[in-house]
Amino acid sequence: MTTSMQELRDRLAQAYALPRGPARFAALDAVFRHADAAGEVPFAFSARMNAISDFHHGGDPARAFLAFSWCLSVFDKQPEVVGGHHARSLLWDFKWIVWALPQFPDIPLDRTMAVLDDMQRRYQLAGHSLHAVHQHRWLVAHHVGDMEAAQESYDRMLTAKRDAMSDCSACVPSGQVRHLTSLGRFDEAIAVGEPFKRGGCSEQPQWMLSELLAPYLSTGRFDEAVEANRDGYRRIRDDRHHLDNLAQHVLFCGLTGNEARGLELVERHLSWLERPSSPYAAMEFSASAALVLGRLRASGRGDLVLSRRSDDGTRRWEATVAEVHDELTGQARAIAARFDVRNGNRHQSGRIEARMAATPVSERVPLTVLAGRTADPARMADPALAALVERVAALTAAGDPAGAARARLDVAHTLRNSGRWEDAIEAAEEAVRSLDRAGLHDDAVRCRYLLWELYRRTYHHRDAARAVLEELSQVENLPEEVPPLEVILEDAAASLHGADALTHLITAADRHRANGTSDAELRVLRKALALLARRPPGDLAWTVLGRVDALGAAEEHPSAEQAGAVQVAGARLLATAGRLDEALTRLDAAVTWFDTDELTDERRAARLHRARLRLRTDDPALAEAEAREVLTEDPDEHGWTAALVLARALRAQGRTEEAAEVLAEHDMDENDLDDEDFDENED
Repeated sequence: MTTSMQELRDRLAQAYALPRGPARFAALDAVFRHADAAGEVPFAFSARMNAISDFHHGGDPARAFLAFSWCLSVFDKQPEVVGGHHARSLLWDFKWIVWALPQFPDIPLDRTMAVLDDMQRRYQLAGHSLHAVHQHRWLVAHHVGDMEAAQESYDRMLTAKRDAMSDCSACVPSGQVRHLTSLGRFDEAIAVGEPFKRGGCSEQPQWMLSELLAPYLSTGRFDEAVEANRDGYRRIRDDRHHLDNLAQHVLFCGLTGNEARGLELVERHLSWLERPSSPYAAMEFSASAALVLGRLRASGRGDLVLSRRSDDGTRRWEATVAEVHDELTGQARAIAARFDVRNGNRHQSGRIEARMAATPVSERVPLTVLAGRTADPARMADPALAALVERVAALTAAGDPAGAARARLDVAHTLRNSGRWEDAIEAAEEAVRSLDRAGLHDDAVRCRYLLWELYRRTYHHRDAARAVLEELSQVENLPEEVPPLEVILEDAAASLHGADALTHLITAADRHRANGTSDAELRVLRKALALLARRPPGDLAWTVLGRVDALGAAEEHPSAEQAGAVQVAGARLLATAGRLDEALTRLDAAVTWFDTDELTDERRAARLHRARLRLRTDDPALAEAEAREVLTEDPDEHGWTAALVLARALRAQGRTEEAAEVLAEHDMDENDLDDEDFDENED
């Protein structure tokens, strides 16, 4: 059976409701198949074009290749289905495709060069500068180690005119820094890159900060290198699209005597190698990790244990540093060998071998407070903090891993209490690792709760926050000083959106019911109901509404504000489902609950809801009366909505001149009247 356009739109919306990653990408593939089967070429084209960016930034360039090739073919064969916006986007996307093609050793170089030639032809036909073309010819030549060709394209890029197809003002210099660094021109690389290490586009400043690490280290500018590492890594730690940049931060740890920190990064991101953004990125990470693990092994710490897990989190196991070192060394060499066969030289193998055997540029460059970082002497002047850091070192030297682990947790709490959030995160991450190793279960849980508090403060740590919350959810008996799970989940819902927030609230409510705390269950379910009222109702919405009604009826002294809010939320659900009479009954009850001086504003809002529903039930006279009363009582707070409802009610009664007068009096026009969304959730 052919899929209808509405079904295709619904499937596409459902796909984008999923988090970016394998589930969304598989859902998009299904949308493409259904659109192709239905012969809906314009829809299929638009859906694929919009998905290319998602695939590219989501770390799945292989899917981006397929979508781009399909769209380019349609563009050439059926240009009538392609609008001007998509035609320009296709030219822009050429850059993403050429950037990714060399990173797959199974794609022949002549195919990449053919795409580059096609890119140049199309740019010239469209009247664009060849600035971006020269940039990407440099990229391919640099990848295969043809430095003469790379330099030629680099020079042409510098002299070509920038235009709308050029990369952003920070991305172009990032490539320049990489080129200059490869030639050993470190001071020049820094001069080119430093002005752009504060931002740019979605790829920046994390890309620039990663590129600046090597020149900073090579010129002895260690403080700048540390800050570039800390800021750059924080920005990419949850984004597998930047796995190759992340490898530069692991390499940085291996070159600065920070093997312990490097081990932490390896352990955290090792599972990404099951689904890397490209073979090239996997090779980069594997080689950098092999350097760190090799240095640990050479220092007698090859028996240290790494906690490993599968990329989907379904399997967990342990392996030693020595075992993982052998595994990653073999993987890096195997991928490099594939590139060598494709490229016709040993450039990649030589580069990877040099990385895995690299000599540190300094015996020790402290990265964290626990490692002795003192880049901000004024903040390190806290004697209590300094004493705790010294205690960690003393306990470690004395062979007391449990004591040192607990002291690290004390350092993390002290940093948190002084508002040093990122320092606290780094200390807590090191602490939880050492607490786990020491078998201190309760302290490790306390540390994870601290991490949850810290992670949730910033967008950069959103994925880490979800992961540590999931870990806390698996603990059967939370220790003292950690709130009950239902409290944590309710708190978490306040900082999340959509399905995640709703899931946490329902789980918290179920736990309150199991504990017999009906007042807490009702409080949490009311929050869930408010979220459900913003979307089309399903089985869950009616279940929650039923639970709330039952619990509310059992309350001896209900809060008028909460009881009224429940009725409003219920009315929204019912109105969305088309059960308008039941919704009006709910709003009648809400208006009654809100009939106090303290809840005047809530009462007026509920009355306007009721007036709007009366328009939908063909009762414009009552809607007019209600809107007039609210408009008279509160022309400031509710005046605009009340006037709009009033004008609609007048027009519904055929009183168009009066409706026009209301619109003019409130500085509205017919567009306001026609475009206003009647969805109850909008007020």
